[in-house]
Amino acid sequence: MNEAYMYTIVSFLGIPANILFNYTASILRSFGDSIHPLHFLIISLIINIILDVLFIKICKMDVSGAAWATVISEFIGGILNTILIFKSNLFINNPIRKMNFSVQHFNKMIIIGLPMGLEYSVSAIGAIIMQGAINSMGPSIIAAQSSADKIRQLFTLPMESVGAAIATYQAQNFGARQIKRMRDGIYYGSIIQIVYSIISFTILIFSANTLSKLLIGNIPNVISYSEKYLFIISFFFPFHGLLMIFRNTLQGWGHSIIAILSGLGELIGRGIGSLLAVSTFGYTAICLSNPLAWGISLAYCFIMVIILLKKHQSE
Repeated sequence: MNEAYMYTIVSFLGIPANILFNYTASILRSFGDSIHPLHFLIISLIINIILDVLFIKICKMDVSGAAWATVISEFIGGILNTILIFKSNLFINNPIRKMNFSVQHFNKMIIIGLPMGLEYSVSAIGAIIMQGAINSMGPSIIAAQSSADKIRQLFTLPMESVGAAIATYQAQNFGARQIKRMRDGIYYGSIIQIVYSIISFTILIFSANTLSKLLIGNIPNVISYSEKYLFIISFFFPFHGLLMIFRNTLQGWGHSIIAILSGLGELIGRGIGSLLAVSTFGYTAICLSNPLAWGISLAYCFIMVIILLKKHQSE
């Protein structure tokens, strides 16, 4: 508990660094530059690894060292993005002294951004509920699920990156009223996610055991639970990939209030999975909780995108 407390405190202190990196990277991407944020992210990752070794192995800082390594590396990545923004006339043509606070733009950002934040917060509550069910099943299940979910994130983060790209793409074309390009974005984005999901599932079929051993070590029962989690959840990767397309399409069109309910769908899905895990189906229900959450949210977002697309076509 003490280590978890310290990690949480440092992580919360480092929220400004996280905001700095994500905000500046989004500015660059909005102008079509997705390469430099990627380069700076890779640099940040390398710094993170070096600081992990330095703080944990050499300075003996334990868990708090890992937290500080993350915060510092994110801050450096954010600074690199910021330097590029202010050095390039392509992005900001006016000197800093001419920049003024705009109530109009501030309000617009709050209207769009705050609901998006609430959406992810609601979804995170579902993850906390699910974690409670996992904790009740003992240390082997906890170790297996947490390790397997880190591997899962390795494969699903590219899907989320495609979703972020779709949000920018849809926002640009929504502003220009390019309905055909909006439809094409949904279509081709969905194809990318489905093809990627099939490739990821195929890779995990053959590598789940090896990847689990890298994180857990050679503990047969824990490895078995980890493999089961990866096999089940990777089968439903298309749900997650398509959710990223349709949810981010809603956000790109400025319908962030509507998108909040997709987070509620994830909360419901993980809640149901947790109840089933505790009452009847055990670990299998835990493995199905995230796919259930994705499926409920995807169904909602898909329906809303179809309705709103028809509305925008008629305008």
